[in-house]
Amino acid sequence: MKKLVLSLLLLCSTSAYSQLTTLNPDTVCYQTNGSIYQVTNTPGVTYTWTVAAPGVITSGQGTNQIGVNWSAAAPGLIPNAVSVVASTAAGCNSPASNLNVLILQIIPTIQALGPFCTTNACVPVVTSPAGGVLSGTGVSGNQFCPGTAGAGTWTLTYTVTQGGCVFTATTSVVVNPTPTLSPISHN
Repeated sequence: MKKLVLSLLLLCSTSAYSQLTTLNPDTVCYQTNGSIYQVTNTPGVTYTWTVAAPGVITSGQGTNQIGVNWSAAAPGLIPNAVSVVASTAAGCNSPASNLNVLILQIIPTIQALGPFCTTNACVPVVTSPAGGVLSGTGVSGNQFCPGTAGAGTWTLTYTVTQGGCVFTATTSVVVNPTPTLSPISHN
């Protein structure tokens, strides 16, 4: 009898259902369609996952790992977005393990510039939020230099990286050629 009780206690122990660690809340980039969530696998255990709407489980229900599509989720915090319960054949269930999810969206901006002439001086480019990287033809640091860019229509890109997510904004800048004159001559 003692062996049977000990076996049932072992089967119903919840200490075997440890979760792999991640920060809570988990940060997911806006419109992400492929996030993976997992807990440590324990043989003989079935895992029942739930995901808060509008998240959709795309794979793995019943296993220790699922795929989730968050592409329809609005930016912001989703409390208890991912939840899992472990169950044994003996009918024992673990307490639920929950994870909040932050759908992160940053909207970078670049203030419109130009038009310029190729002889214009470099001008600062106003971007937000701070901390991003400005790139493109004629860009030097946080300035646009029409003479360096030359005549044409150029695309500037401002990239902000936060929480593993990358967000970009672009703008077009027109640089017109400066006319050249020949020396004045007298006939």
